[in-house]
Amino acid sequence: MIDIVRKEDCSGCSACAAVCPHGCIEMRPDEEGFLFPEVDSSRCVDCGLCDRVCPITVVPKDNNVQHVLAAKNNDNSQRFRSSSGGVFRLLAEEVLNNGGVVAGCRFNENMEAEHVVAESREELEALMSSKYVQSDTRGIFEQVRTLLKSGRKVLFSGVPCQVAALRSFLFKPYDNLTTVDILCHGVPSPKVFKEYVAGLEHRYGAEMKSYSFRWKEKSWKRLYVNAAFANNKRHFLYAGYDSYMQLFLSDRLQRSSCFHCPYNMLHRPGDITLGDFWGIGKTHYDFDDNKGVSMVLINNVRGKELWDKIATRTVSFDTDIETAVAGNRVLVDHLPDQSRRDEFYREYVADGFAAAVAKYSPETPLYSRLFHNFMRWGLDIVRKIKRQGY
Repeated sequence: MIDIVRKEDCSGCSACAAVCPHGCIEMRPDEEGFLFPEVDSSRCVDCGLCDRVCPITVVPKDNNVQHVLAAKNNDNSQRFRSSSGGVFRLLAEEVLNNGGVVAGCRFNENMEAEHVVAESREELEALMSSKYVQSDTRGIFEQVRTLLKSGRKVLFSGVPCQVAALRSFLFKPYDNLTTVDILCHGVPSPKVFKEYVAGLEHRYGAEMKSYSFRWKEKSWKRLYVNAAFANNKRHFLYAGYDSYMQLFLSDRLQRSSCFHCPYNMLHRPGDITLGDFWGIGKTHYDFDDNKGVSMVLINNVRGKELWDKIATRTVSFDTDIETAVAGNRVLVDHLPDQSRRDEFYREYVADGFAAAVAKYSPETPLYSRLFHNFMRWGLDIVRKIKRQGY
């Protein structure tokens, strides 16, 4: 029987609940809004399956980074709608075009992040772009298993613990499954995000219809959020001035297990690893056009086979793991300071979202925004003159 003594030891993946043959495990949110397993011990037969599928206690280390690439989708419209270089879209389309399906994260009509299966390009659109909130995976592992057993090809994408959880849940490899783990900076609470959305809806006077954490209207490297509302208003703001993104980027919103993640390593759970190739402009100035560059790690033969099928639809080149790690320390390092998130959540649980935001992410005054905007503009000009990427 799975027994969570420390919250740091649970990623909330829901694999334990999915695998339980007697249905005696239910995922329930704690006071911070994160899901944890709750076991009905009266029905548990101590079969041990829940412990066997836990991605925190069972960490697969059979995949090693074999190739490192910097890549951009040739279709600039697809790249614009993607968080980085648009490679995930190409991988997903390749699977769909061959009669397969794609499992990934979307926002549903209630602006809740959830894992679903897409069977068409129209459904795939919702799976594109990053969602900086923990997705609900309840039901997805069973659905993927059913599809695999029926012979369908499946591309599954998720953060590393979710990919590892699926692999453990399946108990055996499937030739018709390809997995993509997304480079992860930790997952925030769905409850916090829901209250943030409610606050924006009150502020703009209408229901939120869509949200992007990474809208590229002005820049790829400098993050902007973009929320659209039913009354055609929008919340378009530099992430450093947005309360939710301020908290996320300062590591205050993440789940406690993210600070002890066993997947900050070069043994990757996915066949392919995708992320932003931060810093590629330092070594390849002309390649970085500020519209998005993907870091692609090919971790085994299966990943290489899928990459080879879409490579001609990209502009890409081989690089090395040192360059990748230099711009993405989460490949090898944990998030640095859990005390910051503990401070925020203590305030949040005790006094509510508004009080916690006021204390740890107060609104940036207009004069400060103008000053920093001017400084960033000046720095960009200097870098362009000196041809210094970042």
